[in-house]
Amino acid sequence: MVEEGSIALPPSGPPPLLTESQLVDLANQGWIKIELPTELGVNLTKLFQHSTSFFSQSNDVKRKEYPRSRGTEYGYYEVEGEKEYVTFRRHVHSDAHETKSAHFEQMTAVVWEESARILYRILCDVARASELDVSVWDDILDGTLSMPHSDRQMTNTLLRVFRYLPSSGHAEAHTDLGLLTLCIGDSHGLQVLDRDQSLDGRSVWIDAPATTSSATVLVSETLGMLSSRTMNTGIHRVVGNPNGRSSAVFALRHSSRHRVDLGLFGGEGKIHPNELYKAMEVGKVNINVVKPEMDRQYKVFHAEQGNRDVTGQG
Repeated sequence: MVEEGSIALPPSGPPPLLTESQLVDLANQGWIKIELPTELGVNLTKLFQHSTSFFSQSNDVKRKEYPRSRGTEYGYYEVEGEKEYVTFRRHVHSDAHETKSAHFEQMTAVVWEESARILYRILCDVARASELDVSVWDDILDGTLSMPHSDRQMTNTLLRVFRYLPSSGHAEAHTDLGLLTLCIGDSHGLQVLDRDQSLDGRSVWIDAPATTSSATVLVSETLGMLSSRTMNTGIHRVVGNPNGRSSAVFALRHSSRHRVDLGLFGGEGKIHPNELYKAMEVGKVNINVVKPEMDRQYKVFHAEQGNRDVTGQG
């Protein structure tokens, strides 16, 4: 409480973005819907225009422009009969190039930075609500808030742009790896689990915004862990749209540059970021691989765990 005659200091870090009720919903449900800044909405519309042009090319061209590596975590990938997508982890093409890929990538870099700014503000809101200093995110986010220019600068954060095919394009229910995920689609398909209404084994799914002026923010596995599970992770899925759809998913993940100090969050010790990442991948199924590989992962997971828990970005 501010004493009479004293001056209230502004909060440290960026200005607050979420209301108290939005923060409560984010923690309980694991997701919220937000309105996006006008400029970001315009840039997302441009991004989908560029992605449509890119995806209209032959598969050989797309594979050459963005060679696949790191499994599904980098480059162009196609799930036949369902979807195709490009996962951006860093710049590949020079801004000086006047090609479909270069224009696509330039707009991706813009959307990356604007999306990261929003999610950083939300993380600062979470820190303040938890009576933590916003500086707890400094090392964790080092190098993640803009698209890197080289492999050496690359972190775990990514931006993935999808083209889902009509009707058949879908993704199983899953949670995401990382801190927070921002999901935007140009039409219906993404759905989030309503934890408050899902009772007695009955799952209630809510349609996410289907416009570039709004987005869904999801709590991902790293933030759930750092919060000692006081923040639920956002369970979501993609259902078929008769007309197909385009979507962009920005996954803000912990940086690979510093050991994660669990003591800042009430835990003990420090952990190497790669070890933390691997620990959260244990028992997970990647919903973005081709169906035979996904089925194989489910078999292994069911044999080891006896239940179903999947991660990915959809």
